[in-house]
Order: sequence, then C-alpha cells, then structure tokens
Amino acid sequence: MKIRARLALWYFVITLIVLLIFSMGTYFGMKELLFQALDKELGILAGTIERSYNPFFNEFEEIDIFHEDANRYLEYYMIVYDRYGNAVYTSPLTSYLDFKIPLITDKIEGGFTLRQQITEKIPFIKWGADKETTFRIICRQLFFQNRRSGWIVVGLSIEHINHSMENLIRVLAVAIFGGILLVGFSSYFLTRKALRPVNIITSKANQISQENLDERISVPVESDELGQLSMVLNSLLDRLQKAFIAQQQFLADAAHELKTPLSILRAHWESEINNPKLSLELKEKLVQDIETITRLTHLINNLLLLAQTEAVRSRFEYKEVELDDILNDVLADAKILADIKSQRIEVHELKKIVIDGDRIRLYQLFFNIIDNAIKYSPEASTISITLYQQNQLVVVEIRDNGPGIPDEDVSHIFDRFYRVQKDRARRTGGSGLGLSIGMLIARSHRGDIEVESKTGEGTVFRVTLPVRLAGDQN
Repeated sequence: MKIRARLALWYFVITLIVLLIFSMGTYFGMKELLFQALDKELGILAGTIERSYNPFFNEFEEIDIFHEDANRYLEYYMIVYDRYGNAVYTSPLTSYLDFKIPLITDKIEGGFTLRQQITEKIPFIKWGADKETTFRIICRQLFFQNRRSGWIVVGLSIEHINHSMENLIRVLAVAIFGGILLVGFSSYFLTRKALRPVNIITSKANQISQENLDERISVPVESDELGQLSMVLNSLLDRLQKAFIAQQQFLADAAHELKTPLSILRAHWESEINNPKLSLELKEKLVQDIETITRLTHLINNLLLLAQTEAVRSRFEYKEVELDDILNDVLADAKILADIKSQRIEVHELKKIVIDGDRIRLYQLFFNIIDNAIKYSPEASTISITLYQQNQLVVVEIRDNGPGIPDEDVSHIFDRFYRVQKDRARRTGGSGLGLSIGMLIARSHRGDIEVESKTGEGTVFRVTLPVRLAGDQN
C-alpha cells in the first residue's frame, strides 16, 4: 500500500474515532444534563411540598389547598405520605401507573429511571412504540424541624426526552457520515498535495543516470524534511558522480597504459615471424600470441569506449545514413561466420529507411547482436532479420532459435562483463562487453534495445532508433 493511501487511511480512522468519541460524549452528556435538570425540577416540587407541612393539623397545605384542583399535578406521578406512612395525596396518574416504590429511611441523591408497560391509553403523557412509558422519579423523606414529616414519590414522563435523544442520535449519525466523507476526500487530496514533492523527487531521481550525473534535485525549502531529503540525495549523487568519474578515469588510464606495450609486442612479434632462423613451431606460437594480443587490443578499445560514456555522443560522427545498407554490410560479414556452423540467415524485410547516425558504430551495434545469435544458436539453425518502420521509429528485429536466456538473467545481459553461460562464453570467446557497448551505441542514437526470450525457444532482440524526418539536422 502506498504511503498516500496509508496516510489517508490513518486520517480516516483517527477522525472516525474522534467523531465517535465526540458523538458519544455529546449524547451521554446531553442526556445526563437533561436528567439533572429534570431531577432538579422534581426536587424543587418536593421541597415546595415539604415547606408546606402544617404540624398542627399533620397535613401538607400545598396539596391540601389545591386538592380539588387536579390539573395542577396532572402530568406528575406523585404520592405524598404522612409520617405514619399513610398516603395523604395521590396524583391522577397513580390510578393508571403503579411503580411500587418502597419508602426509604435514608437520603437518596438524584433520581432513577423506571419503565412500565401500558395496557390502556393514559391522558397527558406519551408512550413509545413498544407501548411502554418511561418516568424519571425521585423518592425522598420530608422533614420539619429535623423531624420526619413524611415521604414523597414524584416523577415525570421522559418520553419527550427520549424522543429528543433519538433525534440527536440521527443528527450525530448524519454528522459522522458527512464528516467521514469530508475527511476521506480532504485527506486524500491533502496527502496527495503534501507528497507531490516526493513524486517530483522520485521522477527526477529516475531521470538521472550515468549520462547526466551532473543534474541535481531541486531543493524548494531547505528547512523542511523534504528539503533535507533532497539535499541528502544531492550529496549522494555528488559522491556517486565522483566515484563514477574516478572509475571511468581508471579504465581510461589502464587501457592507455596497456595499449602501448601491447602494440609494441605485436609489432615486435609480427616482425619476428619473418625471421628465417625461427622454427615453424615457434612461429605458430607467435601467431597464436599475436591473435591473443589482437583480442586484448579489441578489449582495450571497448574499455576506452565505455570509459568515454559521458562524451561518447560527441565523439560519434552523425550523418544521414541508410540503415538497410548498413545491415546488408553486416549480413555479408556475418554470413561467413554462419556458414561455418551451417546456419542460415533469413532476411524477411529490409525497407529503405534513412536515419541520423554513425555508420561505423551502427555496424558495430548490429554485428555484435548478430554475432551473439550465431555463437549461441545450434548448428544448422536459422536466424531471421527484419527491418520495418513503426510510427516515427525504425525497428530492427533479430530472432534466433538458440537456448534462450533465463528470466533471472534477462535484466543483466547489458551489464558489463556479464555472461549468462560462463563455460560456453569461454569456448566461444568474447569479453562480456558486446551487449553493453551495443546498448551504449543505441542510446547514443536516442534509441533502445528490447529483449524477449524463452528458455529453449530462442531470443528476440529489437533495436529501435528514431527515423530521420524532413527538416532534421545532424
């Protein structure tokens, strides 16, 4: 999972948890506040009745005075007891509901909630869909001059509160859903925007190769984390460039140092071949040594070419060339090698296509690939060559039916000195630089080489090069 997706997911989860905690806190906090307000209201009513106690007549004047005015307490479930536990007043609701609350002998702080099934319609109160009603009730002792004067049980229906809390749940659910959607989309876009510099850094780093090691990643803000990352990568690129330059310089220096003594040895031994005093056997050994020196010289020339990677394009002689003519020259020379192994080279199509390129280097590119096809294909096999144009590219396809290249080796065949089959490479010769040089030449011509191979079925090399268009300059 990408970092952007992980960050968006984390924002989503954290926001969901925060919204749930906030919603639950709002719901239960609001419910508790409403119950406290209702308990306070019931406590005020109980206190009013307590203060109306008349000890001379052992009655509560508040309810006695208004005993005939039943409308005063129609919504209340209320029972008032005297000090002997006898009910001196009951509200009209007590004829419909009986909560059977025992009288207490100690003080109870706050109230409690009771539910009761309704069997008939009750005026003045609401009930739920399950034909139950819920009351908030307090039960407390009444005192007069620190002596108990009686008890009171008083309560109010809280169906309206329950209805309000249900509406609150719906509102909170909609708010949570909307908040989740908003946070989900905003977190996606914010993380995308925040990580955009990372994509820019990644894209720029992918563009930097050995051909443009002098390029660096731009540092928009040095003080932030991405700016520091860019500076670290630029520092790393500096060290890589220095190491690469040192490596290239070492290759060039070593090649130059080896080239001169090898040239002297070859010239000396070539002159000694004509010496009549030497035996035929010794002259044959000198010829073998000269062939070895020739291979070493060829290897040194390839190393010099690879050592000039940064300036190799400027060393090529680009001009208008006909690619089909170059391929005909390559095939004429390669046919000699193919005949030795009784192989056949089939040319399916060679259209006349003009490109800008260095004729000598293009010859070297295609000869290296075809030479590999000949070396690694079995005797009496067929190698096919096709040249065609695809949009603004020319494609040269070289197909053999050799042993193929294992999947784990395909990505390494253009590495320097890499050999798929070490034992066969020793028998057929080669230094492991041919395909590396071929890729260097192709990319120097703004082209590329693709490989398709299946073990036991053969290999296909496709070289793509840009076609010369009208108005192009060398």
